[in-house]
Amino acid sequence: MSRTGYSALLLAFGALFVMAVGPARAQSAASGDEAKADAQAFYDDVVDQYMHSNWGEFQTSMKSLVKHSRHLTAEQRSEIGYMRRTLKDFRPRWWHNTKSSKNISFDAEIWGKAIKANYMPSEVTGMEFPVDIDERTGRFRTIVTWQPHKVDSTKPLLDRWGDSSSLHQAHQLTEGDLAEAIVWHELGHNYVTQGLPATQVIKLYQDYRLLFSALQEFYADMTALYHCSPQGRKTTMLLRTTELRWNDVNDPHVRAAHGIAAWVLVHVLSDVEKWPSFRLPDKVPQKDVERTTMLYMYKNIDPGYTLAEDRALRDMVGRFIRTKGADILRKKGAFKLPNGLEFKIMTAEDRANQTRRDAWIKEHLEKAIASGLIRKGGNLRGHPKRFRIKVAW
Repeated sequence: MSRTGYSALLLAFGALFVMAVGPARAQSAASGDEAKADAQAFYDDVVDQYMHSNWGEFQTSMKSLVKHSRHLTAEQRSEIGYMRRTLKDFRPRWWHNTKSSKNISFDAEIWGKAIKANYMPSEVTGMEFPVDIDERTGRFRTIVTWQPHKVDSTKPLLDRWGDSSSLHQAHQLTEGDLAEAIVWHELGHNYVTQGLPATQVIKLYQDYRLLFSALQEFYADMTALYHCSPQGRKTTMLLRTTELRWNDVNDPHVRAAHGIAAWVLVHVLSDVEKWPSFRLPDKVPQKDVERTTMLYMYKNIDPGYTLAEDRALRDMVGRFIRTKGADILRKKGAFKLPNGLEFKIMTAEDRANQTRRDAWIKEHLEKAIASGLIRKGGNLRGHPKRFRIKVAW
């Protein structure tokens, strides 16, 4: 065969190869794009299920993880690993005991310490009360109680008049979300009475009754903020809008809620872009700056509250209690905020601190407003996948 004929044959073969392989490559590329799109949809669904406590759907989705895993980004695979790990924290092996219709004692782990929970079902929303002091250990013996039929309930959360409030609707809160917050809250009380040094607890109880009650509520709410699932975490904050609005300083729930909200607010104002779901007022309050701002922040949490924000909040609560929790007891309710200012849980001792905190919040809120970081007007339309109810505040 001549050189010219050989070249022509190669060209013809090449053309046939392109005709045969080209569509296959195009089809493969299209198939790869489709697989990536499916993996993204899978990831979005998993995050949505996790953020709204749809644990049955979440567990079912995990059966398809192998199919989608190689088409997910490294960050997405890491986040799914985080969600799978923390689900075991939110629903530990002993969780079924919280739904018992009879008195029962069970072992629970709070803040890394084993405690004995003496549980009694009742018609009250939630309560913990001391029974006596264990002569062998020198610690309080307590009973915790809540409504077992509401644990893990998927019924919409209603207010005391039987209606669903705008806030409940916007966040699609259920009876189970509230019960989860209550269960961990009451077990947080147990942690103080059983898990911390008995001498400190008894001295506080005997000599500083009001302070002791407020510290109990502080620990209980922080326990719920750490141990709850994302929906329970949001519920814990939303519940405290009532206490912050009442501002009854004789109510230990109020001072505990105020201290925690002040701590959260400083984190948010120090890095507004990191917390897009924690809305802040677009005008500086004329008076009672800190309380008014934190109340607005809680009432206007976006229902689209993200996985990144939820994880950051849980992590910083965990670090705070593990590194400073015991000091708060020793210092009788005094602790430093992230900006270096101080909060004291007893109102009479906190007045000078309050003035300094108000000034700091005013300054940083003005800067955030001027920089355009704060969106004007409340908008609780909700998460694009879950929420369709329009709510105006």
